[in-house]
Amino acid sequence: KTMSKVFVTQYTSRMNFSRASVYGDVVFLTDKEYRPHPCPEGTNDALVSQIRERMKDYLPGTDYIITTGSAIPNIIVGMILAERGERNHKILKWSNRMEDYEMFHLKYPLTTTRITENA
Repeated sequence: KTMSKVFVTQYTSRMNFSRASVYGDVVFLTDKEYRPHPCPEGTNDALVSQIRERMKDYLPGTDYIITTGSAIPNIIVGMILAERGERNHKILKWSNRMEDYEMFHLKYPLTTTRITENA
């Protein structure tokens, strides 16, 4: 059985992702920021292409997503998942209270199930 992957929307040095590796191999989708307009032509296209390329092996319902950093890369990831028609996602959210990740299973049509035990 192949180990799951954990796709982190944006790398930030302010966070320690070692606990995420409990769920699978950690893949950082980008460390860059989407630029506001006006910006040099192609700058944002390169960022979206990088995220698409790094997400190509994402398996819905098997792999995990952690949203971090700026809202824009998080929205881009959501838009890419919607484009692909994928409707079953596992989201890991850090809990300061528990000092660990909580797992949420999101399905379309939108329902949320919080799963407390490690997968």
